Amino acid sequence: MIPSTSALQALVSLSKTGSITQTAHQMRLTPSAVSHKMKALEAGLGFALLDREGRGVRLTHRARQYVAEVAPALAVLAKAGDRSDLTGSLTLNVAPGFAANWIAPRLSGFVAMHPGLAVTINTPRGYGDLGRRRDDIYISFLTPEQAPQGARHLLDVAFFPVAAPALTGGRAFDTGEVLGLPLLHLDGRKDWAAWARFAGASDGPVHDGVIFQDMQIMAAAARAGQGVALGDALTSAAALERGELVRLHAFEWPSPRAYWLISGDTPPSEGKAAFEAWVLDALAGQPAGNSAIGASGSS
Repeated sequence: MIPSTSALQALVSLSKTGSITQTAHQMRLTPSAVSHKMKALEAGLGFALLDREGRGVRLTHRARQYVAEVAPALAVLAKAGDRSDLTGSLTLNVAPGFAANWIAPRLSGFVAMHPGLAVTINTPRGYGDLGRRRDDIYISFLTPEQAPQGARHLLDVAFFPVAAPALTGGRAFDTGEVLGLPLLHLDGRKDWAAWARFAGASDGPVHDGVIFQDMQIMAAAARAGQGVALGDALTSAAALERGELVRLHAFEWPSPRAYWLISGDTPPSEGKAAFEAWVLDALAGQPAGNSAIGASGSS
């Protein structure tokens, strides 16, 4: 298997910085994403890459030899892949959860690579709505059956309950206690009902709680201590790291839906190809099985 370009770039950067944090800053990634890229690269190459050295890291002898071999090739690829001459427009239609929590924090990297490309980001009107596919690229939250031919799988989602520390005291809850708190729903109660059923609840269907149509409003309500939402490891990560939300229960329910990348019915273009390559390369170094706070409904 050929290693991902971003993983190799991270390794080359680490050879210069000796710091996962500095490399993450340079690449506009999180430190955990850089660490995951290194673990995946080690697994693919079959040898250790890093040794801990105080608060930083140092490349192993084998890794330094490898970097010396691949760095020139990466420089050639970077020059060949420099598409700063791209012009025109690119219209994206992205599920709100993915747009707010994955695209938005990384978008400046793509724009810097292609400053002549005018990018517009739309969001769908409803749950997995592809409309007439008049936009250039769609990233939609769909079941495999809903994904059209040619769609590319991006990310799976597994839900778990999250809430503000003020609501829960920061402690773990059993299933019955979770369901006894005010529940926050997105686009209906089906996801909470499924989580409760597979978590072993015995009290029947979930009927209570406010239903939201907008994920960002529901997330704000959860952070404000208004109830418990279903979150996941990707798009609720920032709020969990900041301490605005805490995880209440260990059980994760794998959603039947996932994020898919779909080409619109517009003609092929270099802009479309560049964006698809950028997304796929960035995701190549991320753990599978993640996505949004309340990423059900119009995620």
